[in-house]
Amino acid sequence: MSRVEFMNQLKNLLWDIPEGEREEALNYYEDYFDDAGAENEAQVIAALGSPETVATIIKDGLKEESAEKGEYSETGY
Repeated sequence: MSRVEFMNQLKNLLWDIPEGEREEALNYYEDYFDDAGAENEAQVIAALGSPETVATIIKDGLKEESAEKGEYSETGY
């Protein structure tokens, strides 16, 4: 799987969350790939797991969000 495929699948899986949250998540992971560099694309995908896993982590983080706003990180939201 390539970065483009990963991000397209992630975008499709996040269709049901608020647009602002979706854009923030997608921007975070685009930046994550950018920071790692094209030569490390496969390692980033391996570390993140499947787009389904990432989408689940994001959605679970949004559900658990309390009065204090969360932040995206390598381990999720």
